[in-house]
Amino acid sequence: MRGALLNCRIVKILTLLMVIVPTPARSRASFVHVRSLADTRIHDILDEPDPGDTGDCLSLGELDIVFRTGSDGPPNVGVVLTDPRGRGIGFDPLIKHAWQALPVAQGDISCDDLGRTNTCRGIVQVCGPISGIYKLEVIALKTTAYSVSVFARSKEVFDGNSLQSHFSKTDLNSLAIRKRSRQIVLLHYSRDRQENVTAQLQQGHESLSRLSSSD
Repeated sequence: MRGALLNCRIVKILTLLMVIVPTPARSRASFVHVRSLADTRIHDILDEPDPGDTGDCLSLGELDIVFRTGSDGPPNVGVVLTDPRGRGIGFDPLIKHAWQALPVAQGDISCDDLGRTNTCRGIVQVCGPISGIYKLEVIALKTTAYSVSVFARSKEVFDGNSLQSHFSKTDLNSLAIRKRSRQIVLLHYSRDRQENVTAQLQQGHESLSRLSSSD
């Protein structure tokens, strides 16, 4: 499974729409209302170069985020991932806005019947992520529990014989979230092969949407 998740099927803008009704195999819908994350508070500008194209995925590393809820069909949460430079990718199902400001990244909803269930999972893949703290905002359509798995690969380093990357993984399981509220998960990623990826729920950061609900 890790090989499939870390496969560099990266394009400039793909899909991350969390409220679609899936086909039996896979569902996709294009981004709409793409705009920048002007209100972000993460601005740690680093000297590391951005990837120029998909060819940089192997050399500069990769960050993959998989999220799911326990219900059948698409996840009952949407996500917006913001990198240390304040650029984001994702879809907010409450205000129905999408973002794709990362140089080489994609989002998708996968409903492949891997476990013979009707549960779908969301996937966000970032090619050549810069080192630093990433903000993953989770936005709930319904009161639910969600899980997040983060897969990371460092940049390639020559060890004297060949180019080598370091793989690491972390999980957050069964996190409760209320309907029309938001939670923040902080991810620490480094291109350095000596460091593992980490994820931590930011406590006291759940907020209810002020938007009226028609559900």
